[in-house]
Amino acid sequence: MSESPCALFTKICVVPPVGEDLLLILCFNHCPCNGATPVNFYLVFNKSCPWGWGALFLRRAWGSLFPAGSFGPKPLGWAVPAWVFIFQSPDRQVAKRMRDALGKVLDRLSTQRLFHFLLKHNKISPNQFGFTPGRSATEAIIQLKDWIAAARAQKKHSAIISLDVKSAFSRVWWPLVLHNLKKSGCPRNLFKLAASFLEGRSISFKYGDTVTSRDYSIGCPQGSNSGPLYWLLVVNDALDLDFGQDVRILAYADDIYLFVEATGKQNIKKYAESSLSKLQEWSLSAKVQFAHEKTQLIPFGKNGRHKHPPYCSFNGKAIKLARQLRILGVVLDDYLNGNPHIQHVGEKILKILNRLTIARTRRGLSGRVLKLLYKRALERILVYAAPAWWTGTVKQTTKINSIQRQILLAVTGAFRTTSTAALQIISGVEPADLVCEMETALYRIKHSLPNPNFLGAQLESGQAERYSPSWRHPGSISPATWDLNSPDFSLGIFTDGSKINGHVGAAFSVFDPIHSGDLQFRLDDHCSVFQAELTAIKQALLWKKAQRPSAHCHLFTDSLSSLKALQKFKPNNNLVEDIQDLMDGSVSLHWVKAHFGIVGNEMADKAAKEASDRQVVDIHLGIPERTTKLHVKNLLLKEWQDRWNKTDTKGRYTFGILPKVSTKICIDNHLLSQMVTNHGLCPYYLKRFQLRDCNCRCGEDQNDDIQHFLFWCPLLSSERSLLRPGMSIQQILQDKRKIRGQVHPQFCLQSSAGHL
Repeated sequence: MSESPCALFTKICVVPPVGEDLLLILCFNHCPCNGATPVNFYLVFNKSCPWGWGALFLRRAWGSLFPAGSFGPKPLGWAVPAWVFIFQSPDRQVAKRMRDALGKVLDRLSTQRLFHFLLKHNKISPNQFGFTPGRSATEAIIQLKDWIAAARAQKKHSAIISLDVKSAFSRVWWPLVLHNLKKSGCPRNLFKLAASFLEGRSISFKYGDTVTSRDYSIGCPQGSNSGPLYWLLVVNDALDLDFGQDVRILAYADDIYLFVEATGKQNIKKYAESSLSKLQEWSLSAKVQFAHEKTQLIPFGKNGRHKHPPYCSFNGKAIKLARQLRILGVVLDDYLNGNPHIQHVGEKILKILNRLTIARTRRGLSGRVLKLLYKRALERILVYAAPAWWTGTVKQTTKINSIQRQILLAVTGAFRTTSTAALQIISGVEPADLVCEMETALYRIKHSLPNPNFLGAQLESGQAERYSPSWRHPGSISPATWDLNSPDFSLGIFTDGSKINGHVGAAFSVFDPIHSGDLQFRLDDHCSVFQAELTAIKQALLWKKAQRPSAHCHLFTDSLSSLKALQKFKPNNNLVEDIQDLMDGSVSLHWVKAHFGIVGNEMADKAAKEASDRQVVDIHLGIPERTTKLHVKNLLLKEWQDRWNKTDTKGRYTFGILPKVSTKICIDNHLLSQMVTNHGLCPYYLKRFQLRDCNCRCGEDQNDDIQHFLFWCPLLSSERSLLRPGMSIQQILQDKRKIRGQVHPQFCLQSSAGHL
């Protein structure tokens, strides 16, 4: 009789008596294609193991699968898997490599700690914009453009050289990685762990009865989380090279860009080739190779386009000269006007749109789904890195709205003669140029750039809430835990936050065990309720630490969002991190339902409302990012409304039906689009193109537009009987039953087409 899975597992790891069901659940949470998922693995242990055995189970499993010799010269734990058969279903078995699963967890933890050490001690070059928190491709492109602008201010020519590394992540040389780790002062235990992970690896190939094995020491380990880290350590040496005052280098992961400035093209050639020779020497020492055939140079003149650009060579091969260069997804041209990038993005979007249009025609994809796809995907492609290329010129505005127009025609099904302004209204999609302006304004606020404004309105960037990394060691971070219990207590604190009439307050009520007092705090008016809730919790913990340091406290809050934020390992919020640091074993968190008659919660709510009426602000916090985005979005809607009001000639018929802009509108029906635009199969419209020269067959002397057929044409009186007397087109659109085509509007339009 075969042994059970638990019996097999205990042969390699002594663990508490965990049931077989837990082991099966653990294995089924793994991805069947890519092996174990460390996150699911960890969560299953913590949530399913009874009596706190999860951590003990994991430690003992590591102790058995990764013995002390794992960190010595022979990395047994990393290289040799232990196979355990688990019954995945009644009709088959699958082998799960438990050692590999735990190895991936340990790999992720060690990589996390190495990243923490390197970032905290500024061991990563500031010219590296990839795989580093708070940096982005947009920031890298803006940095390059700032260098160009600074060179032009000094009446200098400049050039950007794009370098491509062949199979960068597959060319990571491990001895160099370990050397750079040691040079950076890496802690001894982390260094030994990284060395154990890299040393003694081999690859084997079996063909028939022949097995060939070979040791290797280059390339990022397959399936490891440490690949980006190792490449950053390798390329860091290149970014720290001294190229001289007129040469700068910038990298985004494995994309390297060399910037050269000089007073003449001969000097640019001299500086560039000298710097490239240094990079070539570095590549030989790091055992990486540049793809010389992909190296490109784009010149920039001191006053505009460089008419006589320099011709440079790299390792004896001429560098290809380009007037347009794609840098990190943005097409940069030597005029720096952004128009080639818009054209490139437009072509990319139209290819996607063609497929979506076919899907709508043949697969029944609705216009509302197309709108959702546009907002979630196509618009993100359209405005990607907008702060780096958007200048707001008339040509840019016209071009980007013309790209958006093609999408809106597919969404609404309207006639192509419909104006872009009307298409934006009936689809409920903001003008693309305003979205680019919004993205640029939000970027300037987030990065504290000078004079952030949006459509002429000055925005406050100095008061924005910003996250300052506290560089807490990953091992010291303890995400909070909470429950729904309401236990008896000798010391209980109820917290709450409130925002009434634009004023924000936070408070907590102390019970020991009866109500003994409240503490209230007024916050800035721009603060959110979320900030108020977190402030109340933080102040309650500070009070407890000062007044009752040794007492066990039960803290109750009705803010579920605050509790979930406290559960995060990386909340990226200084207020949340402060609360996590104040939490200890003497505090238990509980969630209570708001306005449910709980005395403590009601008293804390009353105290928070009273705190919002205090005359003096007690605690100053920054403007939350969500509030800033909402303010900018409201400014966008206001500008959109002003445009719609001031348009003199285009879309005036639609304006009479839909005078207010709204993102909630989406008319995605071909017939309904004719109704609200007056562009459709009626004599009034066809006469504009000399396709009809007669009126409606009813003979009445009036404009034969859509409204004539909807409300007055006597030939359609029977279909019109489905309408209530006095209904306007706007009321018809608001009637969902009629929009679905169950009654009049579509029938009227179909009938009108038959009476032409």
